[in-house]
Amino acid sequence: MSSVRELEELVAAHAGDFGRAARELRAQVQDHTELVGADHPRTLGLRLDLARLLGTASQFTKAIRVCEPLLRDQVRVLGSEHADTLETRQLLANLRYQTGDTEGAAGELEQLLATLSHVLMPTHDRITKLKRDIAFLKRST
Repeated sequence: MSSVRELEELVAAHAGDFGRAARELRAQVQDHTELVGADHPRTLGLRLDLARLLGTASQFTKAIRVCEPLLRDQVRVLGSEHADTLETRQLLANLRYQTGDTEGAAGELEQLLATLSHVLMPTHDRITKLKRDIAFLKRST
């Protein structure tokens, strides 16, 4: 899976039944874990899909419980600068914000900014937006 389009297709196939789609994704994660291992990029991608799906279904706490260990595994296996790792960190910041944890969201965005600062120019639009978002969150705490 591991693409937003495929995730949307999964939800549409279940007629918007996020619970059923989440159960199917959990089963796929389990199957891939048994087949190719927990650290395989495909397994990690499916876990990211599950976190995205839970967030879309407004199950923010469950999504955070998927994201936190996923992020640790992605950093260990893929590295902190991998696109999926960066996406998971951004997702985790958004989920924390949705639960009212502005301090935690700011912390995730600061780590994302530190990582992106190694690969993007200081004037890059994403760097600028992250700095604005962090400032907003810090004013909100």
